[in-house]
Amino acid sequence: MQRHEALEVLSGLTNEDDLFVSSIGGLKDDWWNLRPGQSDNTFSHGALGSHSSTGLGLAIALPHRRIVVLETDGSILMNTGVMCTLGNERPPNLTVIVIDNEMYESVGRLPTHTSGNTDLARMAEGAGCINCTTVTTLDRFEVEVARLLDDGELGFLVAKIEPGVKQWPVQDRKPTDGVEDKYRFIRYVEQLEGIVIHPGTPSK
Repeated sequence: MQRHEALEVLSGLTNEDDLFVSSIGGLKDDWWNLRPGQSDNTFSHGALGSHSSTGLGLAIALPHRRIVVLETDGSILMNTGVMCTLGNERPPNLTVIVIDNEMYESVGRLPTHTSGNTDLARMAEGAGCINCTTVTTLDRFEVEVARLLDDGELGFLVAKIEPGVKQWPVQDRKPTDGVEDKYRFIRYVEQLEGIVIHPGTPSK
């Protein structure tokens, strides 16, 4: 299973009313091109280890809306403690999908611990998370994601993918950084929810 294939399936199972938090690396260009509606429904910042925490906050703040975190093995291994918080809070509208290629592919293909004996799904389950599973095929990924998105419970899915980065044309690569993403995402949520989150600079 290739990453862009899995993300294409995810895009078909979600819509513009869902909100996403995305990790970085090769994932960011794939999701930029495949996200549903090509809207600003995704917050992608550059701090590894903070994506599930951000998604947890969104899920608690917006309990009526589906929140999907696109994690990576390298990112969540930098903040394994978040699994404990997820396991205690268990927000029913949150689905965490860990895209696991067992390496830091974009910075030299250095192996992560999941290339050895580390099992992220079992770690999450031990931390109190529910609906923890690992998939290795695209068919199984589609079945499990569809279930987790609509079961009204926390979900933690590890998708084992093959190494390899899809080479998007230059014009299709994600042009924005985390700072711009933050404000575009805020404005999108404000429009979606009919609320004011960040009023900006007051006029004189």
